[in-house]
Amino acid sequence: MQLVPLEMMTIGEHGCVRDVDGSPDFVVRLQEMGLHEGARVRMVKTGSPCILAVNEHRFSLRFDDRATVLVELTR
Repeated sequence: MQLVPLEMMTIGEHGCVRDVDGSPDFVVRLQEMGLHEGARVRMVKTGSPCILAVNEHRFSLRFDDRATVLVELTR
């Protein structure tokens, strides 16, 4: 199992969220957007903000020190 921080994913990589940790308010907001443990993600565009596909919905996300999202990459 290879876990990487979400911001380290490259364009086109797929994965499954394994952990969302950080400031409780920020973590809740990420979870409301669908970024929770078990969510399937794909990096569409890297950078900050990045474009992320989460369960087939796309959104823009600016990385923040208030939360860390760990993703298990799938091949």
